[in-house]
Amino acid sequence: MINDANNIVLAVMGAVGNGKSSTLNSIIQEPLFQSGRDVGPVTQRIGSCVRPWRLPDVRRSVHIVDTPGMCDSTYKDVENVHQMVEFFKTLSHGVSAFVLVFNIHNTRLDEYTKNMLRLFERLLGPQFWKHVVIVFTHVDADQRDYLDDNINALTDPEEGFVNVINQWFHLRYQPPLVFLSNKDTRYSQYARDCFMELYEAVVAVEEGTKRERFTCTWFQEINNRVGVVQDNFIVSSIRTAAATVPQMVQAGGRAVSNVCSIM
Repeated sequence: MINDANNIVLAVMGAVGNGKSSTLNSIIQEPLFQSGRDVGPVTQRIGSCVRPWRLPDVRRSVHIVDTPGMCDSTYKDVENVHQMVEFFKTLSHGVSAFVLVFNIHNTRLDEYTKNMLRLFERLLGPQFWKHVVIVFTHVDADQRDYLDDNINALTDPEEGFVNVINQWFHLRYQPPLVFLSNKDTRYSQYARDCFMELYEAVVAVEEGTKRERFTCTWFQEINNRVGVVQDNFIVSSIRTAAATVPQMVQAGGRAVSNVCSIM
């Protein structure tokens, strides 16, 4: 059941090509999410699903909430805004962890990603960071030695990826950082150990909040509304939050306004 209190609820974000879909398929050991840069109707249709968490087999179900297109071309068109509306409506009953998926071969935290995280902080409040898990994919066993420089750049205590996020957003806590391989997950002990680390990171986030899912005033206000009124409220909130992030205003403020007018 979607609203089972024992379910792990994962809100998964990541640009096309970062390995997000492969990671989701590995967790549930089922080719449900279409992988690769050619994002087709499968990913677009499946906004969320509930499946047993099979890698590792932890005897719990996971409710995966995906974000097709959301982190690739924010507000590019009306459809993207509709997807964001459905995304936040699905999350409004609580989130166990926000999983941010990146590619180990691109260790630069670009301005676009920074602005997306700013948007989430504006909408959800700074407490959402306590539920964030950062994942880097494509850290395969046969490439691990060649990736030492990338891994060192990410974990550097002063200039590393997580530390930069801490500085930008003035965090008092450090989100867990997990390195994953989606290669041969059925038979590779290395890959399976990677996913055990991911599960343990999610559990650590849960336990740090006494197994309570993340919620916030905005989510509560969403649940107090229904139908078109609810949709309009979400879009209006996104528009207001995006107005505080200059890059996003330039990229798609018009699209947000258009959606507000047609809902």
